[in-house]
Amino acid sequence: MKQFLTVLKFELNNYFKNKSFMVTTILLAVLMVGIIVVPTFIPGLLGGKESSQSQESSQSGNAEEDSLDTLGFFVNTSEIEDVDTLLAFLPAKWESFADGESLKEAVESGEIEAGFILNSASDVTYVVNNLNIDDRLSQDFTEAFGSYQKQQYLLAKGLSAEEAAEADNVTVNLQPEILGKNSGRNYLYTYVLVFIIYFLILFYGQMIAVSVTTEKSNRAIEILVTSVNSNSLIFGKVLAGAIAGVLQMLLIVGSGFAAYGAFQDAWGGKLDMVFNIPGRVLAAYAVFGTLSYLLYAFIYGALGALVSKTEDISKSSTPITLVYVGSFLVAMLGLTNADSAMVKVASFIPFTSGNAMFIRVSMGSVAAWEIILSGAVLLLSCIVTGVFAAKLFRFGTLHYGNPLKITKALKSVRQQQ
Repeated sequence: MKQFLTVLKFELNNYFKNKSFMVTTILLAVLMVGIIVVPTFIPGLLGGKESSQSQESSQSGNAEEDSLDTLGFFVNTSEIEDVDTLLAFLPAKWESFADGESLKEAVESGEIEAGFILNSASDVTYVVNNLNIDDRLSQDFTEAFGSYQKQQYLLAKGLSAEEAAEADNVTVNLQPEILGKNSGRNYLYTYVLVFIIYFLILFYGQMIAVSVTTEKSNRAIEILVTSVNSNSLIFGKVLAGAIAGVLQMLLIVGSGFAAYGAFQDAWGGKLDMVFNIPGRVLAAYAVFGTLSYLLYAFIYGALGALVSKTEDISKSSTPITLVYVGSFLVAMLGLTNADSAMVKVASFIPFTSGNAMFIRVSMGSVAAWEIILSGAVLLLSCIVTGVFAAKLFRFGTLHYGNPLKITKALKSVRQQQ
C-alpha cells in the first residue's frame, strides 16, 4: 500500500505541476462560465418572458409580416376558382406571376424564395433555386392545398363557408401522461455526459500510455519495476490519471453548473434541459462512468508498456480505441431507443456497459437488479483487468525493440503463470 500511495502521489504531482494541464483546465472553466454569463449582459439576446410577451403583443403585426416568406404563384388552370382562399391556408407574402417563365426567373434571381405553378386541382410544380434538406415549403403547401380541397368539397356538399372552415379546423388537445421517462427532455444532457466520458477515456487513456512509454524509453521504468511492485505501479498510474481527469472535468463542468445556478433567472430556464439532471442519473453516471474509465485506462497502461517509442503508441492502442469507439456508437444509437435489445445486451458487456447502462437509467426503463448486476460485472472486470494488466505491464516494460503484439504478450504472460 505504501508503494501504491507513493506512485499515486508522484503521478498526481506530475499532472498538477504540468503548466499546460493547469492552464487548459483554468481556461476551459473560464470559457464555460463565460458562455453562461456573457449572454445575460447582451440586451435582447436571451429576452424575457414578460418582455417577449409584450413585444409580441405590441409588434405582432409588423413582426409577423416581416418574418413571412416571399413566395410566388402562377395559376395555369381553370380548375382552381378561389385562389385567394387557397393562399390563405399558407401565410406568406404572395406575388402573382403572368406565366411560369417569369416566376422561374424571379426565383433564380432571388426576388422570391420559391414559387408554385398550379397546373390543375391535383398537380402543382414547386420551383426553388436550391432545395435544402430542411426545406418545408413544399410540405406546407401540400398540406394547405389539401385543406383547400377539403373545404371546397364541403362547400360543394351544401355547407356554408363558416361550417366548412369549422370542420377543417378541428383541434385535438393531447396531454401526455408519462409513466416512465421523458426521453426528449433527457436527450441533451445524456448526450453531453456520454461525450464527456468519451473524451476522458480517449484523451487520458493515451496520456497514461504515453507516460508509461516515456519512462520505458528513458530506462527509468527498469529501476521502478525492480524496486516497486508492478501492481502498485499500474494501479498508481491509472488511478492518478482517473483522479486528475475527474477533477479537471468537475472543475470545468462544475463551473458551468455554478454559473447557470447564479444566472438561471436571466436565462429564463432555457438551459434547464442541460443542467437540471436528476440525482439518480448523476449517481449512475458517476459509478458507471468511473468504472468504465478505469477499465479502459488499465488496458491503455498495459499497452503503453508493449512499445519502446512514443510514436508507436497509436499503433499499439488502435484495437482498444476501436473497441471504445464501437461502444460510443452503440450509445449514440441507444439515445434514439434506450430500451432496444441491442442496448439491453450492451448494458451487461463490460466494454459497453458504462455507456449503455447509463443511457438506460437516464432515458429508458431498467430494474434495480439490472443496475446492480451490470455494476457488479463491470467492477469485477475492472479488478481482473487491473491485475492482468499489471502482469502484462511488468512483462512489457522489460521488453525493448519492436512493438510487442498483444497476442504474443498475452501468450507469454500465460506461460509464466
